[in-house]
Amino acid sequence: MGLLSRTRLACVSSLVVAVTACSYDVEPGGLRGRTTARSYGGTSTEETPSPAPSTPSTTTSTPTVPPAAPSPTTDDGPGPPPAGCGAVQKDADGFFTRTTAKGPYVGIVPKGYAGQPTRLIVGLHGCGDSPYNFATWAVSPAVTRTTQDWIAISVGGETGGGKCWEQSDAAIVLAAIDDVSKCFYVHKHQVVLAGYSSGGELAYGMGLTNASRFAGILAENTSLSAAGTPATLLAAASWKLPIAHTAHTGDTVFPLATVHADWTKIEAAGFQLQHREMAGGHDGVGIDWSDWLIPIGKTWSSP
Repeated sequence: MGLLSRTRLACVSSLVVAVTACSYDVEPGGLRGRTTARSYGGTSTEETPSPAPSTPSTTTSTPTVPPAAPSPTTDDGPGPPPAGCGAVQKDADGFFTRTTAKGPYVGIVPKGYAGQPTRLIVGLHGCGDSPYNFATWAVSPAVTRTTQDWIAISVGGETGGGKCWEQSDAAIVLAAIDDVSKCFYVHKHQVVLAGYSSGGELAYGMGLTNASRFAGILAENTSLSAAGTPATLLAAASWKLPIAHTAHTGDTVFPLATVHADWTKIEAAGFQLQHREMAGGHDGVGIDWSDWLIPIGKTWSSP
């Protein structure tokens, strides 16, 4: 069975509220190189308008951003300024592509960036997606791109079948973070992992096992238990970093029962978890990121 046997691009724009939400509907298929088909490459884009799906609605919470998780006090500053990496060539939308020894990544900096310490959001796409596409709809959504105050990167180089991530790919992501930190002033206490589906699995796994490097985890349509044994991963964290997780009620890849069980374990372990459920299937939705996930992490900071 093919990985992506059917793709339908759908996008809706509202001139009244100036919000754009778009998604691909991707029919799951076999995942090469994986023992279980936990996730697949539902992708989204904010760039190309086409027929509109229904706008997701909140089922268990309002779409307003809840209070941010308290952050630990940091007293050693944002870290040293970047050493420099030469000229960075940007496209018409402001995106640039760089390649480390481990793999490529796509990045974008705020329009007002002037060398000041800046938050970094590190995007990890779902199976079958590309770093550039994930950057355009999730970690640097078109609706907020002109005003965003964070640096965003979307990492490639995934080693799993069907362009899925494996937990061993953490080294690829860390190399991208190190590289962009040479080019731009990344605040070392404000690096946030952001993952959808397979990318969410890796965000959970590497975020907990490398917690000292991250300010928090943003996740959409994924689960902690898909990353490994929850108790082991939670116990591995050097500090209880905040987590924000959006789940869709009709997601058959990561059913709510599994996600709810994970949430219970996260909260029982003492982590600050913010979560919500939205109508919809497994497809990623740009407004999940622009309206809820990214704003939540605005004040997060690591020890």
